[in-house]
Amino acid sequence: MNKQFQKIKISIIFLLLFCSTLFVISPIGKSGPLDQVYECYPILIIDYDQALVDEPIIPYNATRSIPVKIKARVTGPAADIVLDKIGGGGIKLIVDLSIDEVSEGCQASITPPIVQFPVSGEFVIQNATISITVNKDLPAAAQKDLIVRMSSRRLGIQATLVTSVNVTQEIPFIIGYYPKLSFVYLDGNVRNINPDETASFNFEIQNWGNSVTDVISDIVDLPEGWSAEIAHSTVLGSELVGGTSKKAISLRVKPPIDFGYHEDRVIIKVSMNPTSKINSNDTGEPHYLYFIVQSNGFSTPGFEMVILLFAIILVFIPAVIKKKRNNEKKQPGDKR
Repeated sequence: MNKQFQKIKISIIFLLLFCSTLFVISPIGKSGPLDQVYECYPILIIDYDQALVDEPIIPYNATRSIPVKIKARVTGPAADIVLDKIGGGGIKLIVDLSIDEVSEGCQASITPPIVQFPVSGEFVIQNATISITVNKDLPAAAQKDLIVRMSSRRLGIQATLVTSVNVTQEIPFIIGYYPKLSFVYLDGNVRNINPDETASFNFEIQNWGNSVTDVISDIVDLPEGWSAEIAHSTVLGSELVGGTSKKAISLRVKPPIDFGYHEDRVIIKVSMNPTSKINSNDTGEPHYLYFIVQSNGFSTPGFEMVILLFAIILVFIPAVIKKKRNNEKKQPGDKR
């Protein structure tokens, strides 16, 4: 029964083809008005790994390449007949690929620009690559998008067997964290002090990145016996997203207080690590600041106490001796 129905269907298709040739006379072989009965059309879809698209793209960084799969299949009321006639004949479905639109401040391209598919009723896959570059300051975590256009070419000479289609598909992507800090020594980075003094340094940090940034400060390479203090966390706004982008912080350094003469020169290294306040996993490369402290002079820890004790002794002992003498004078039986 199915075979008989198939034969009837084929007969009707070829009858329609014959009729369209009789009714339409065209020197360039355009399709006739009955073509729509047997025309097929392609379905085009872009498939990709969502995890790759969700990974943020950092401004001014290297181009991000995202592999995608272009999927195509042919369908229509008479798809089985058309596919039976042209599916094994080496005829290819040709699809042109291009970037139709991309968000401002971004650039995108797709390669190859043309892909070919065997004509099939099942999805056939060809590989392509979308390349994205962000070349402008855009806020971190902002969602942008691009639109890929897929245009297939018509198949058929005297009649249209597979019509052309022109479709688009939107692909979103995320802007990544772009850390950028600048530093200014407000009063230099060299101090000459006595061993009993504290060196104070003031410097300014400014955030030029695309997100509110928490700058984590850590003192590294601190010599033994020296102590230093600095604010561990400094939150800065951004010129791009708003808030106070500039702040001044201080570093305090104290040399050893061992007894004796000192002639010390040390370099204090401070690391400044930018971290996005939107996502603490987004961090930048650390910056390093260097401060020089020269400690010259005598250090007399506890010597003041020795002097105090000595002064007490000098006052107390004569008083005791004097009191003793007075007591001896007052003793009974003293003859003079």
